[in-house]
Amino acid sequence: MTFVIVVGWVIFTLIVVKLLYSVSRFIYSVYLIAALGHSLDLRRYGPWAVVTGATDGLGEAYARKLASLGMNIVLIDQSHSKLQEVAYEIKREYRTVHIRTIAVDFTEGQSIYPLLRFELANLPSGVGLLINIIGMDVSLDPSAELTPDDKIQKIINCNIMAMTRLTNMLLPGMIQKQRGIIINVGPLRGTDFSNLTNTSESCNLVYGATKAFVEKFSRDLAAECRQDGIIIQSTMPKMFAMNISALKTMPFLCVHTPDAFVEANLLTLGIESTATAYWIYNILVMTKKWKKNKKIITYFRFVIHIKCNINNI
Repeated sequence: MTFVIVVGWVIFTLIVVKLLYSVSRFIYSVYLIAALGHSLDLRRYGPWAVVTGATDGLGEAYARKLASLGMNIVLIDQSHSKLQEVAYEIKREYRTVHIRTIAVDFTEGQSIYPLLRFELANLPSGVGLLINIIGMDVSLDPSAELTPDDKIQKIINCNIMAMTRLTNMLLPGMIQKQRGIIINVGPLRGTDFSNLTNTSESCNLVYGATKAFVEKFSRDLAAECRQDGIIIQSTMPKMFAMNISALKTMPFLCVHTPDAFVEANLLTLGIESTATAYWIYNILVMTKKWKKNKKIITYFRFVIHIKCNINNI
C-alpha cells in the first residue's frame, strides 16, 4: 500500500507541475511575447504572402494585417467580385502594397491546380507565407442538387486537398530559401460543428475528420521541416466571427472579431506550433486538460481514503 501512495504522490506532483507549466505558458503567450519583443518580424519572410479564404472573416483579417506590415498579398477565394472588392480596399489603405487575386473554387478538386501553380510560380522573389484558411461549411446551400457522395468529395477537396496541394506547391521554394511560414487554420475540435447543421450524418463526420486532419498534418510537417528554418503552425480558433451559418447563434463569450484573433495569433508564431492564439481559447484548452487530469486526482484521493481507513482499523 505504501508503494501505491508513493506512486500517487508522484503522479499528483507531475500533474501540478504540468498545470503550473500550462499557466506560465498562458501568461507568456497572452501578455509577455509582445512586451519582451519575442514576436517575429514577418517582413523578413516575404515579400509575398498567400491567403486563401481571403474575402471575409479570418482570411480578410490576415490579408489586411500582413498588408499593414508592408507585405504583398495574393488573395485566393471563389468569388471574383469579392476578391476585387477586398483587393481594392486593401490597396486604397496601403498604396505601396502589391495585390494579386486568383478566383478558384477549391471544391472542384484537381482541375484548379494548374492555374494556381502558374500564377504562384510567376511571383517575383517567391512566397514567404502561406495561410490556409479555406474550408467548406457543411451547411451547404439547400438548393444545390448534390448527392451525399458529391458533398463528401467536395468537403475533402476543400478541407484537405486544398491545404495539402498548396503546401506541396510552395514549400520547396521556402526550403530553398531556408525560411518560410505556413499557418493552417482549423477549429479547436474537428467535430465542433458536427451537431450544428442539417446535413447528413456522414457529411458531418467527414467534415470533423477533415478538420482534425489539419492539426495532425501540421504537427508532422513541423517536425519534418524544423531543420529547414520553416515555421509550421496549426491555429485552432474554437469559434470566430465569420461567415459560417452555424456560428450565428453562438454565445457572445466565445465569438470575437477576426482582427483580434489575427493580432493575437501572429504573436505566437515561432513560439507555439499548435496555437489557440486568443486568451479565451487558451482557457478552454487548459480546462479540457484539467478535466482529463481530474480523473487521476480522483483516483489518488480514493487511494488516500482507503489508506486512512486501513490505519484506523
